[in-house]
Amino acid sequence: MAPTGVEPVTIATLTLPVDTLRRFITEEGLRSRVPYLSDPHPVTRFDPLLAAMVKAVAAASEVGADDLYAQSAAQFIAAHLLAPHSSGSGRTAGLLSSGQLETILSYMRANLEQPVSVGDLASLVSFSRFHFVRCFKATTGFTPYRYLTELRIDLARKYLETGDDTIARIGRRCGFSGSEHFSRSFRRIMGCTPSQYRTRRTCGLGQSLPVL
Repeated sequence: MAPTGVEPVTIATLTLPVDTLRRFITEEGLRSRVPYLSDPHPVTRFDPLLAAMVKAVAAASEVGADDLYAQSAAQFIAAHLLAPHSSGSGRTAGLLSSGQLETILSYMRANLEQPVSVGDLASLVSFSRFHFVRCFKATTGFTPYRYLTELRIDLARKYLETGDDTIARIGRRCGFSGSEHFSRSFRRIMGCTPSQYRTRRTCGLGQSLPVL
């Protein structure tokens, strides 16, 4: 029981299996850059990004996030932990480094169901909002908002193809503020509404979204 007037303290811990790190290293072709991975050990210094992720994962768990969310979060954390090894040392003026870009994209993928602002993304690489948007677009050819929207549409397509959730629920699970926002964004990128896409997939007439 916390003393009167004092907020109780909640301690959350997150353990990432070493096999997850090894799998990430293999899938990303980083074996030559990370030749040896020791047994798991605790992070001994405060990492604000990891702290934010632990908080996000705990909140998502409380509302029943599915395995896809957990897998995306694990991938992001693995990328972040290995960033000192995997990011290149060279940088081109006006562009994000490979390590910075991977950190940002992994964070996007891990938080598709959550609100993500430009400020959130810019803080990951300690950039101002304006500088971040300019560098991100120069690196990827997309604004952060457009890139994030396409990732969310790609996730929505998977739900439309494999599940029977309502359109409204799929929109919420993919981070859209409402059914209208979801349908409008889906039509802009896919050329049809979510309902039309589901019908076409059922009839074998689905479309493919370019993989980002």
